Amino acid sequence: MKEFEYIRLLEKGLGSLSAVERQELLQDYRDHFREGKKAGKSEEEISRALGDPEKIARAITAEYRVSSIEEKSGKGRGIGAAIVSIIGLSFFNLVVSLPFFIVLYALVLSLYVVAAAFVASPFILFFFPYLVNLPFDVTQLQLLLFSFGLFFIGLAIFFMSGKIWNGVLGLTVRFLKWNINVFKGS
Repeated sequence: MKEFEYIRLLEKGLGSLSAVERQELLQDYRDHFREGKKAGKSEEEISRALGDPEKIARAITAEYRVSSIEEKSGKGRGIGAAIVSIIGLSFFNLVVSLPFFIVLYALVLSLYVVAAAFVASPFILFFFPYLVNLPFDVTQLQLLLFSFGLFFIGLAIFFMSGKIWNGVLGLTVRFLKWNINVFKGS
């Protein structure tokens, strides 16, 4: 991307900043381009090295909003604007990753529900035998052995679910750390 286009996109994204701050930031980026050209780099190389101007503008705007809260502590409008900026900064990741994590956590939760049902089966048979209604004849002993089998399978599922839960939490933490690194530009 050429310098003119890069600066134009950056300026458009920094529209909510004061004119003085916006011009100072834009001048810093113009200086980057000037120094890069002196070093023999093309405008495309410089713009690639600087990063996506829209993402940079969102990050700067969010940072500006947060710092303005610190300066104007106690003003609700500043807090709201900072929250909106941060939400705007992470909206894309939220839209992409939220459905994935909802499904993932729902699957783990369903494993716990299945495990609880299996573990409860001998107790249900013992305290509520009239609830067990099968279309074929089964002796009480066979039913009791079957429910104890379900009990032990439920325990196994419960312990496996714990391991899976820890893995999902680890995945979530790694995703959040990656997300922070992406926004920092690391």
